[in-house]
Amino acid sequence: MSSDEYFEEDEEQDTLDEITENNPNKEKKDKCTCTKECSTCSCSCFKFGSGCNSSCGCSSSCENMFNHLEYFFGENTKYSAHPCFAKWLVKKAKNTDGLKTINHGALCQLIIKCSNFDEVCEIEEDFEEWMKQLKIIDNNQKLAHAQTLFRMLLADDDTTGRYYSFCQDYLHCGVCDTCTYGVSLPCEGCRGKSEISATI
Repeated sequence: MSSDEYFEEDEEQDTLDEITENNPNKEKKDKCTCTKECSTCSCSCFKFGSGCNSSCGCSSSCENMFNHLEYFFGENTKYSAHPCFAKWLVKKAKNTDGLKTINHGALCQLIIKCSNFDEVCEIEEDFEEWMKQLKIIDNNQKLAHAQTLFRMLLADDDTTGRYYSFCQDYLHCGVCDTCTYGVSLPCEGCRGKSEISATI
């Protein structure tokens, strides 16, 4: 099975090629002080791609779409969106109902087809293993497999040392956290100071 056959794209699904900017401010407050909704950047949780929690001021009136990222990351662990993914979601989904209009398969294809995905798979075991599994999984495993890739590249979690940049359609170094076109190995952004580039 080729990666093109991984998912059939929904014809009604909007294309997933809107450009966003990386959010340079990584400082998230522990809780918001909102009294309602939490659906705009005035909410500190929403602003940084994070769901609200029980210590926030919003309680039952909360409409923060980032409370529902299990749609992308699975239900086992709570993740925040990487700033670049968060910006893209705000433009693409706009609200909680809009999250479910994003086709998992189309998003997965967008990432797989980026210009340096194959290169990263050749040098990093996690991605190489993900691609091997892609070729042998059953239809009922596709969603979980896509969510694994999303956790690796879209969550604000430095597990893989990479993130998918929607603004450049490229896999970037998560250590230097730059969104500069043409990231090479070693990474141009951190000048090879990341653990990944140091092993190459």
